[in-house]
Amino acid sequence: MGYKIVITCDRTLVSRYNGLLFFGFVASMPKTILPDWIYYPFFCPSVKVDENGRLKHANYGMRKIEGSLIAGGFSRDEVAVVHPDYIDKAVDENTKVVAITSIDPLGIGPLTSTCTELFNGKGRMAAKLKEVLDSPSINKYKPTVILGGPGSWQLSAHPERMDELGIHHVVVGEGDITAPKLIKEIINGENGTHPKIIDGEVAYEENIADIVNPSIIGLVEATRGCARSCAFCVPSVRKVRSMPLNRIMNEVKVNVDSGENGIILHGEDILLYQSDGLEVNSEAVINLFREVKNYAGINWVYGVHTSFSSVVSSPRTIEEISKILNLTGKNNKVNYFQVGIESGSPRLIRKHMKGKVYPFEAEEWPDVVRDGFRILNENHFIPCTTLILGLPGEEEEDIQQSIDLVRSLKQYKSLIVPMLFTPLETTRLEYSKGLYKSDFKPEHYELITACWEHNLNWTPLLWSHYGYSKNAFVRFSMDLVFRATTKLILARMRYTAKKHGARLY
Repeated sequence: MGYKIVITCDRTLVSRYNGLLFFGFVASMPKTILPDWIYYPFFCPSVKVDENGRLKHANYGMRKIEGSLIAGGFSRDEVAVVHPDYIDKAVDENTKVVAITSIDPLGIGPLTSTCTELFNGKGRMAAKLKEVLDSPSINKYKPTVILGGPGSWQLSAHPERMDELGIHHVVVGEGDITAPKLIKEIINGENGTHPKIIDGEVAYEENIADIVNPSIIGLVEATRGCARSCAFCVPSVRKVRSMPLNRIMNEVKVNVDSGENGIILHGEDILLYQSDGLEVNSEAVINLFREVKNYAGINWVYGVHTSFSSVVSSPRTIEEISKILNLTGKNNKVNYFQVGIESGSPRLIRKHMKGKVYPFEAEEWPDVVRDGFRILNENHFIPCTTLILGLPGEEEEDIQQSIDLVRSLKQYKSLIVPMLFTPLETTRLEYSKGLYKSDFKPEHYELITACWEHNLNWTPLLWSHYGYSKNAFVRFSMDLVFRATTKLILARMRYTAKKHGARLY
């Protein structure tokens, strides 16, 4: 049975990741490190589908486009959010449009680039997208193929790849308004009037449709955009919006009605929910977490992203959220935030991300990071952080300041993930040079080693918190992996760093 409009994605996005959302990032590891026969059963088992291949839980971005199409007048029978393995069942002569969301369509995203540069190999997400685009039904019936999602900038930067892949249009940015309008016009026979690369129109809150079917692991958007204006980051160029609480609760209900017992609140900085600029609106944030946590059937709530500046400027907010979520640190009752360190250099902070540290000064950034780690740990939150190597203008002194900062964080339960700078389309640094392994200085090797010494020290304990109530087979297997490989990985990294002239302690 075919559908008029099919929404799909690559295989790495149709999983609950064994209930562990951070496992989704493992898709950035090349197949040379993590072959499919390990990756999919352990890290990315498929979500369930109905008899026609429709996803029972789907990527949130796909659900938003589905919601906008239905709000725009299409029926639920015309729009299908489909598992990529069922694409040949969903696409037939009646299918007019296949809309695909992708995080990394060409395998050049920051995390994938870091992994492939350090470990060699090709990006998994790009390979799986190619499989969808090469499916027999798409080749036979030739519907119009539209690509959107967080990775759409890659095809805007490399439009010459579109014909090779069989993609007719790419929507860069938000699709809430642009995608339904484009799809309607294509169905009405106006396809030839549209450019190949289309900038998505920014949607105000009233133009953003609610999801009508459940998202994976109960993800719900609370805020969109970021006002901190980091020069390397795509969300920083988007208008900041906070969704009204009643709209958030509508989407909570959709997920709970599907059997979810937890909600992940998404925002580039969840502590800036209903804020005026960069000032934390503590009462609004606390009320958001309280209302969601107290909704019937909800056992847990996560907030995806925050910033150290928001945490340190309003520690009371973190303390109150911890109480609402009943975090004690005992019996594995902890929670997580993804937070960006990005650099330990005040000079680079001032140059590329001055807004990141507001209301503090760039010179205070290392202390803000340390205070943020402390406040989060004291309230039973684990910071899962990123650090960027090779920011434009980086010098040896800047790298050393990052090394010193990482080593000063040794006492705090956390992860620090080093990433190589990758210039992204639509950011202020889109024309800058990225960092490649051939450009590494000895200090880069030292910094990467310092990060992984930190991570491998804390990983077994963090896993005991994060994976304690999940799939028993996965938990046992991962425990075994940690015991067998931790010392070997660290020894290998230290050997490589010393070989390239790094100073290790």
